[in-house]
Amino acid sequence: MELDHQKILDYAQMFNRWKAELFPKEEYAYKNGCCFAFAHLLAQKAREEGRLPLKVWCLPQEGHNLEAVFAADNANGTGKREWEGYHVALALDLPVYKDSVKTERLVFDPIIFNAPVLEKDWKKLLNNGHVHFMASGCRSASDNRKDTSVYGGSGYWLDRDPAMNLDRHARLFVGKVDCSGTHFIPRSSSLFLEAMKLRRNASFSKAAEQAVQRR
Repeated sequence: MELDHQKILDYAQMFNRWKAELFPKEEYAYKNGCCFAFAHLLAQKAREEGRLPLKVWCLPQEGHNLEAVFAADNANGTGKREWEGYHVALALDLPVYKDSVKTERLVFDPIIFNAPVLEKDWKKLLNNGHVHFMASGCRSASDNRKDTSVYGGSGYWLDRDPAMNLDRHARLFVGKVDCSGTHFIPRSSSLFLEAMKLRRNASFSKAAEQAVQRR
């Protein structure tokens, strides 16, 4: 099936808008231990706009950590980011093909990628051969149902839920991020790059067709 470049570019624009509204200092681009907070706040934003948010989790096996290398504004030009217990991000099942309602699971992870990516690409980056992946729903801040996670919480993070409002808790953690250190540059999304390529090709084809018609 053929990708619909406009749909994908619209999702990227939506992601950029959410990041600008929620994280004006680009807190996700600095060392932090609160991927759960970014995932939660993005999920709340998605829900507010009528979408059904999910979370995707990468859990390392005991004795192993998660890590990835990024371009950075330090002397070496690169830097390594590590996650000890897990990494989590927002995911949405969205239509990405032309003239079709068929969906793909896209991951919106500002810490790792600059635009939405296919779930398989997100997994590929984090898969060191010693990890487990899973998906879960997202509990809203106003949802007071009994905690049902196997970890004793709702899935906000891998622990019992904090006593305070989840939105407030997430904003507190994001607000504590030190933005004076190394700035990591998120990786480029191959899905976004492919959409840009398709848009350029479509523009060239349209221009060529118009040129022929003018003859």
